[in-house]
Amino acid sequence: MCENYRVFALSVLKPTGTNAPKYPKFKVEVTNLVTTVETILIARVLWFIRKYGSVWEDNMFLSKHSNGFYYIYYTNNFGKRNKISTKCRMKSEAMKFLTEFKRKQDSGDKNESEEILFSHFKLRFLIYSETINSLNHTLSMRTTLNEFGKYLKKDFYLSRLTRDDVVEFIEHRLKKVSAYTVKRDIADLSSAFNWAISKHYLSENLAKGIKKPRIPEKLPLYFTEDEFKTLLDCVEDEDLRDIIIFAVMTGIRQSDLIALEWSQINLPAKSVLLDNRGRITKSQKVHSLPMNGKAFDIINKRKVNSHSSTVFTYHDRQMKQHFISHKFAKIIRKSKLNPKLNFHSLRHTFATWMVQRGVPIYQVSKLMTHSDLRVTQIYAHLTVVDLQDAVNKLI
Repeated sequence: MCENYRVFALSVLKPTGTNAPKYPKFKVEVTNLVTTVETILIARVLWFIRKYGSVWEDNMFLSKHSNGFYYIYYTNNFGKRNKISTKCRMKSEAMKFLTEFKRKQDSGDKNESEEILFSHFKLRFLIYSETINSLNHTLSMRTTLNEFGKYLKKDFYLSRLTRDDVVEFIEHRLKKVSAYTVKRDIADLSSAFNWAISKHYLSENLAKGIKKPRIPEKLPLYFTEDEFKTLLDCVEDEDLRDIIIFAVMTGIRQSDLIALEWSQINLPAKSVLLDNRGRITKSQKVHSLPMNGKAFDIINKRKVNSHSSTVFTYHDRQMKQHFISHKFAKIIRKSKLNPKLNFHSLRHTFATWMVQRGVPIYQVSKLMTHSDLRVTQIYAHLTVVDLQDAVNKLI
């Protein structure tokens, strides 16, 4: 034990390597390592342990940081000094973590977190997200991670992040943005932390178990049949008219519509295949959706005059989401309809009209490509006639 303290004392006084940890500096002149000087060194180390709560064991030691958590410093197989948080504030619990960590090290089961700055982690995760998620999903995650970084104000090692940091960030966001946005933030952070675990940057998901805020239920905005006729009367451009009618007849999302290619159209089967080929769908699953007569007529007409690989173009040029949103907003203003109606309202209109015509919620959910039936339940309020018939039975 004395020899261990002696080695540790020297590492404190003269840390070596670029990754040497920052310890309190001691003004001790060491000329010859004689017994008297060794005694002084050991005394200094013991003072250091009492003051900073450090425990030295073999080639690793436990140290309490200013954030109140104990960290393990150790040397890996490549001779590089690393550290990992025990996530413990009590010394007795940290010692248990140290013992278990040492056992895993000795047995070769090394699942310790690797050090990476949050800024570097964010960049790597977003690059990964682009390969498996839609563009909008990746942009959402980028916004959440940027806001998280701004809240913590400075770059930091991901392994030093605590659950308290995440909870405080969520509480801060609840004061600034809507409950829906905060719910999305929690989901985005959870996805990022799960990836961090797979890369050994974190040992646990710090967002797991955080209670998501309840979102007040809002009725979806949709067009009545008369309002939709009024809308079409104000659409002069045929390309815009086609995509609007097709959207309300199929319920397909705007982002999927503008990316839709002719190779995804099965004319004999009168169906549309959303197969994650040109664009990853929101559910990331493959869906085959049927077309009714009106939708099929639009496809046949556009097929004859098409000069592009994509189905819906604007004057032979590919459409962009912001372009359609801008054009649609102008049409809404011209028609003097509810200004809150937007292109996504066409999808709500599709579901609403289906329910109003007696189509079961389960079938509507499948046609809407919802991954959870509970998402489709928002349209259940439209079956008022069924409920009226039910209460009338009491008369």
